[in-house]
Amino acid sequence: MDIQNELMLRKRVSVWNRPLKIDPKNFLFKLAKAATKGFQGEFEDAGENLAEALIDVEPEEKAAQQAWLLIYRSLSTALKDLLSDSRDLFPAQDTEDSTLVALTNSLNDHLLNLEVGISADFFQHPQQLPLLHEFSQAMQQWLNGLGLSPNQAQALAHRLPDKFALALHSEWLKDIDHYSAIKTAIDTPFTQAAQKQRQWLHYQAWLREQVNQRMFAEAFSLQSVYVPLRAYYEEKLKNDKDKSAIEAERQEVKLRVVDLQRELESSDDSIRIISGGPGSGKSSFCKMFATHIAEATGVKVLFVPLHQFDLTSDLIDSVERFVSQSRYLDGNPLHAKDGEQRLLVIFDGLDELSMQGKVAMQAAQDFVDEVFRKFESFASQGLNRQALISGRDLAVQANAAKFLMKGQILQVLPYFVENEERSRYVDEHRLLTCDQRQIWWAKYGSVSGKGYSNMPEALKGNNLAEITRWPLLNYLVALSFDRKILDFNSEPRLNLVYQDLLEAVYDRQYENHRIHQGTGGLEFANFRRILEEIALAVWHGDGRTTTVEYIQSRCKQSSLQRYLKEFHDGAAKGVTRLLTAFYFRQSGEIKGEYTYEFTHKTFGEYLTACRLVRMLEKIQLEMERHEEDPDYGWNAREALEHWAELCGPTAIDEYLNPFINNQVALSKPDVILKWQNTICRLIESALRQGMPMEKLGLNNFHQMLGQSRNAEEALLVLHAACAQQTRVVSNIDFPSSEAFGNWIHRLRGQRNNAKNTVTLKSLVFLNLFACNLDSQDLYEANLEGTNLRGAKLQGANLE
Repeated sequence: MDIQNELMLRKRVSVWNRPLKIDPKNFLFKLAKAATKGFQGEFEDAGENLAEALIDVEPEEKAAQQAWLLIYRSLSTALKDLLSDSRDLFPAQDTEDSTLVALTNSLNDHLLNLEVGISADFFQHPQQLPLLHEFSQAMQQWLNGLGLSPNQAQALAHRLPDKFALALHSEWLKDIDHYSAIKTAIDTPFTQAAQKQRQWLHYQAWLREQVNQRMFAEAFSLQSVYVPLRAYYEEKLKNDKDKSAIEAERQEVKLRVVDLQRELESSDDSIRIISGGPGSGKSSFCKMFATHIAEATGVKVLFVPLHQFDLTSDLIDSVERFVSQSRYLDGNPLHAKDGEQRLLVIFDGLDELSMQGKVAMQAAQDFVDEVFRKFESFASQGLNRQALISGRDLAVQANAAKFLMKGQILQVLPYFVENEERSRYVDEHRLLTCDQRQIWWAKYGSVSGKGYSNMPEALKGNNLAEITRWPLLNYLVALSFDRKILDFNSEPRLNLVYQDLLEAVYDRQYENHRIHQGTGGLEFANFRRILEEIALAVWHGDGRTTTVEYIQSRCKQSSLQRYLKEFHDGAAKGVTRLLTAFYFRQSGEIKGEYTYEFTHKTFGEYLTACRLVRMLEKIQLEMERHEEDPDYGWNAREALEHWAELCGPTAIDEYLNPFINNQVALSKPDVILKWQNTICRLIESALRQGMPMEKLGLNNFHQMLGQSRNAEEALLVLHAACAQQTRVVSNIDFPSSEAFGNWIHRLRGQRNNAKNTVTLKSLVFLNLFACNLDSQDLYEANLEGTNLRGAKLQGANLE
């Protein structure tokens, strides 16, 4: 038989199935039953006993039959994974088996009557197999019958082709030898691609799946609601090399607006950076861009989340270690001899890069230097390789001086830029005239079934512009708005939106009023308490990930282990179910221990702020008890010990700080004033006697110094959060006139650029009468409400 004809056969599914003894009805029934029973039991793999069936197939038919077997197994796996991944969407119900049989028979009959044509071209773009589109129509009706809404069913069916493509590659890798007849019929699978090319096709399918995954707890994916981003880059009007670094930052610049994807597509630069704040859409863009470039241009793209990247040695060696963890790629694409001639590497999350023994900022700077050196070396050798790095503003700004070419740093713009703000930009193509929130809400209304054609009127006011103009916060507002609990006609603080969503995670109502199964039997207060402890565990780590083991140790230390045990199947499984809900997802392993990461870093920052304010509440309560009876509660030294244990491991940054301010502001004014006075007592104790770091069992003096500094700065931050609400000046009893200056000098540290630490942003409403502040660096410090009368300020920088 001619090879090309051998893989260009077209038959009905029932004909393909007959020699293989495939029975889709049995598999579909088990799948339906599992969905309606909450996936409490496992269901068998429908293809597990099909291998022997090929023995009876005629030799000239074997390649085509193996190809169909590969397709059927992959379709079964994709269906199983798709429904299992969406198990929380299915209502728990006692559906009669007869009803499930009727639903399954209908879908099975539809599948058996479909025609499938198999050719060598199929392996190039498996997600375009016509069978998938035709099957998805009946699949939606089947899902409706199992309890999903029409929009949820449509969203799941829409995700099937990309799930299928990834399952196909995985099935091939799982048992390559079993599909030997296909290998014989065509030189190699996937349109005669070489081994390395085939691996990149596998990896490309994985990239596609990243934007095809469920968006938080929704049925739809990122690509269903994605809105292309805009950005700007700076064009300096002056370039005076004699100016100081601080003065140079003040040079007038043009802010030129561009379409982010088009700008990067047309770029020949070896390295470009995307900068943006939390929730600005950087990571989403990187995933969408990676998929687009790989599919539209054929350029090989390697996507590297930097919180999973270990740069403890040479960049090329680190990439090899990273690739070795991929099930789809082998070798080292950056190797000069054996690597790829044309390659785009996307390093996502510059601010999340950490290196053992170095602070994160220094790690980011070293990493950028290393990327510059290596990619310049690649260019000199004639290798066409490019790097795209994304990161939060602070991490990018610390490296800005290295990027001298025009447009190398692209700053992400929000969905909406107000009229008065647009005058700052050079917008030749009038990109900013489009309010992209309207596009997003129309997409969201379509895929969610909410029916929005544009942004609701109640959300268009200026009071909500700051939180609706950014992609993530706009989505969170949409979730909260749909719950109809918060009054968006007032001006709700961002923390209230997060709090409302926290309650939604706990008791999110589905059509049949089914509460999310991950919460087990916990009361909401304890559910929230565990989430806060998880956030603290992450904050103590690298700011993004943590392990189940450390979470359990934190909960034990905080006497929360009994609440973990209320989860189904014990503490460990309970944590796992909790983490895979709205806020968390599994991200990998550290030394054999599963790790979990926040779906977005701001979730962790909000929960961490809640945990810090909760500790402040506890300190207030315990110190009041101690004043009433010395045998109970905590004195100032004991309170500082608990504070240092909580706040010492990690410094508060400018992203966590606003959440702290907002959380404090939600309390009653008289309570906030009590907190402010208590913090003053703690600061006085720390300045007179030092922090009780010897109580924490730390390994060395250097660790004690670092954690003491972080905990003391946290006191100052919480004081500022309180004082900005009370507007009361604090009278701290300093042990000497130099004490405050020495303290601030130690907390502030050496300045790296014009940006301030949170220490200098927190010097508000303090009575610094007669304090010696000679030669202090207070550049752009926030001194609102602070009394500087009688203070010594000779040589101090108060600019």
